[in-house]
Amino acid sequence: MGPAKPVNYDLDTVALMRETLDEAWARLRPQERAVTPKSSLAVRILETAAQGERDPQRLLDAALSELAA
Repeated sequence: MGPAKPVNYDLDTVALMRETLDEAWARLRPQERAVTPKSSLAVRILETAAQGERDPQRLLDAALSELAA
């Protein structure tokens, strides 16, 4: 598999992803924050947005999905 195609986001989408990341981080308990890199939440948000998702709840669910497992 070759390199991923670059994805460009408009300013509204960037703001949405930032808000979603902040919300996801705020929902973590202190012990979860201690073992979860914030960047891993950001990666899941970016990957989901790259597939075209823009619904804030779905982006949040994607960010927190591995913690629920």
